This record gives sequence, C-alpha cells and structure tokens, in this order.
Amino acid sequence: MPRPLMFNASAPAAVVDAARTIGTRVRLARVRRRLTLRQLAAKAGVAYDTARAVETGNLMTGLGAYLALIWALGLERELATFLDPDRDQIGKQFELTRVPQRAHAPKGARDGDF
Repeated sequence: MPRPLMFNASAPAAVVDAARTIGTRVRLARVRRRLTLRQLAAKAGVAYDTARAVETGNLMTGLGAYLALIWALGLERELATFLDPDRDQIGKQFELTRVPQRAHAPKGARDGDF
C-alpha cells in the first residue's frame, strides 16, 4: 500500500498561506456571483469535494481544479499576470548575467561577410 503524501504537513508556511489566499479569493468570487459551491463545481466540471478543497486551500488538490474553478468564475484573464516573465525582476537580472558581453562572428566568417 502506498504511503500517504505528507506535503500538507511539511509545506512551507508561505505556500500554505498562498493556497489559503487563493481558496479564499475563489470563495469570495463565487459568493459575489451568488453561486452555490455545487453550482460552481458542476460548471467547472469538478466534484463538489474537490471544489470545497480548493476553497479551503488544500495543497493536495490538483492545479487543474484551481484553474477550472477560476475559469468557471470567468476570471481566467486574471491568470495572464500570474508568473508573468516580464514582471520577474530577479529572473531578468539572472538572465542578464548570463548574456554574452559581445557578439561573436560566425565560425569561418571574415570581416565584411555579414
């Protein structure tokens, strides 16, 4: 018998907080639209228990379930800024340190062959 996953117990606090925040925001969006959890789950094509797990921020719930609920709420455009590479300042700095300082001519090329 496989061992149960223990990620919920060992996840960093920042990860747990982020999952709960997303779940809370999904719930708030649902309530504002006056949808029951069963209605939202049906619209998203997920089980009621899965939708409930998303709203509680359960880390063992698949990313697809979160995305399906977000889509069913009509908020998929909000994902466009999620992990947007243009907003990743640290990643851009690391990328710049790996860029060669000058361009090299193609192998076998002479001056004026460009």
